[in-house]
Amino acid sequence: MPGWKLGAPLLFFLVAFGIDGTNSYLYLLKQTSGGALENIPNLYIPNNILRLFTGSGMGIALASILYPAFNQSAWRDVDPGRALDWKKLGILIGIVLLMDLAVLTESSIVLYPIAILSVLGVLALLIMVFSMVWVLIMRQENEFTSLKEMWLPFLAGLTLAFLMITAIDLLRFQLTGTWGGFPLG
Repeated sequence: MPGWKLGAPLLFFLVAFGIDGTNSYLYLLKQTSGGALENIPNLYIPNNILRLFTGSGMGIALASILYPAFNQSAWRDVDPGRALDWKKLGILIGIVLLMDLAVLTESSIVLYPIAILSVLGVLALLIMVFSMVWVLIMRQENEFTSLKEMWLPFLAGLTLAFLMITAIDLLRFQLTGTWGGFPLG
């Protein structure tokens, strides 16, 4: 796990995401509901550029916690070294900033591959989380020595991830009457 010193920037990413997300959600409520909600103050008018950067920071923080958690729960021979150090964190931030700047170009040549990578990244995250849950439920912590041995937890994680995505999509369809998220008319 990241140490306390590395935890500070990760905590900053988490707090920035929380503040920006809350502010954006309150702004959305004000725009769609009216009434007493119109009196809710906003810190600033939300924008997608800030959402992109705070979401990317949250992604770094989440990955920095989940990757070592997965390794500590799955592998028999755990590497005692830290998965993240200042140099790796700097490289991660640099890569994410470059990807964010590429997104801001709004070029379809850039956006399509990044969108596909984004979807695959979310799916990988869900599979990892549900695989860890499966390993813990089946009491198989620290029993694996290779990825090949983890085929069943990964299959269970994949299945649970798709079930969750399906349930969310069905709930959204029930609430909105459309697969697109928001009614068109």
